[in-house]
Amino acid sequence: MCRRCCISKTEDCSYDKLLLRWKKRPAKTVPECPPQLSIERTLNSTHLAVNERRAVEYFKARLWPLFSTLHKPVPPPVALAMRSQPVLQALCVFAEEHRALQERGSSKQTMDRRRLHCLSTIRGQLSSEHCENASLSALLVAVLLLYFLEGYVNCMSGDASTRCHLAGAIAIINAMGGFQSAWSISDRITRMLLSELASTDLTDALLQDREPSFPPTIWEHMEPGSVWWESIPGTKSLGSVLSTLSEMSIYHHRLQNGIEICVDKVQAFERALQPTYSMLASPHRDAEQDLFHPVATASLSLVRCFQHAGLIYLYSAIQNIPVNHFLLQQHVHACLECIQGMDTRSRAQNCTLFPLYVAGAHSLLEAHRNCVVSTLETIHKNLRFESVLSVRETLLVLWEPSRSPTTWSGSFKNSAICTLVI
Repeated sequence: MCRRCCISKTEDCSYDKLLLRWKKRPAKTVPECPPQLSIERTLNSTHLAVNERRAVEYFKARLWPLFSTLHKPVPPPVALAMRSQPVLQALCVFAEEHRALQERGSSKQTMDRRRLHCLSTIRGQLSSEHCENASLSALLVAVLLLYFLEGYVNCMSGDASTRCHLAGAIAIINAMGGFQSAWSISDRITRMLLSELASTDLTDALLQDREPSFPPTIWEHMEPGSVWWESIPGTKSLGSVLSTLSEMSIYHHRLQNGIEICVDKVQAFERALQPTYSMLASPHRDAEQDLFHPVATASLSLVRCFQHAGLIYLYSAIQNIPVNHFLLQQHVHACLECIQGMDTRSRAQNCTLFPLYVAGAHSLLEAHRNCVVSTLETIHKNLRFESVLSVRETLLVLWEPSRSPTTWSGSFKNSAICTLVI
């Protein structure tokens, strides 16, 4: 029965008395079908809702390149997300919340619900009796993504849960047999995230005056290509610098517990952190030219600025040298010079927040402080992370004229406690 007969309540409908004209465009009286947000599209032959597909593409293109300084980065965990619902949810939440920092109109309640749903899914799988190593590895990636989300993107929020996610990640790692065991059974993607976890935990331990969650020996087993930093053959690795920083953090904790300072130990730390300008042992000209490649130059500068930051920690935290001492100030100047000399297009400069934070907190000259603020602005334009704003806000408080120079612990402890920096 046609629409006209329905209206006129006529039972018999004769189509031969009425000529139907079909048009490509619908009549004005016919309402158009509303767009369906739940429509599914495929990504790598996997069906995803439109909002999920959009979030995955955003994560791949905008966020994942920020996780490392590698010239040829490790592929993003998209394939894993297609197999693991917790990873997909964590990845989407990360992408949507980072995008929300740039776009207006995003509902905080909606994002909170999605985050809680993701956490609920993770907890449900962790409580399962059949949670094997493969499942734990996927859940570890999901928790690490939430950890970085809170520490990088949401760290200035009053309900940031960076510490909770760190505790969750450590619990999963322990269930896998410890850091070294988790590393050995993980793929390159998970290893890269583990190297970033260990790095952010170490810098947080140094700043918050606590022991790192992982032993210094873990850095010896992190091979090039599976870590977030670029490794240049024939030069000092950033991993060896981080290992020394870890040893110093533990030593400082022991000093606080009453052991006497050992001059030989301090000098050993000092020698290990002396900034080096290594040349390649290889006689090949092509290898030497690689040192002058922009990526290599920035990577070497990154290692040196971490060495300078480590020496500032040694003098300020362990030896209690006053902030205005020339020995300390020369490393503040050298550290900022290394960072300022980096190509602003380099990914390496994005990973100088820890050295910048340390040098900035110990800087006394207006020129040094202006350099720190300018560099932070550049990094924030690249990252759009709240962690950069958190560092800037903390430094501005430390630089207030009413504040007098203080100790390492007085500068950093209990400040920006949910903020992650590398």
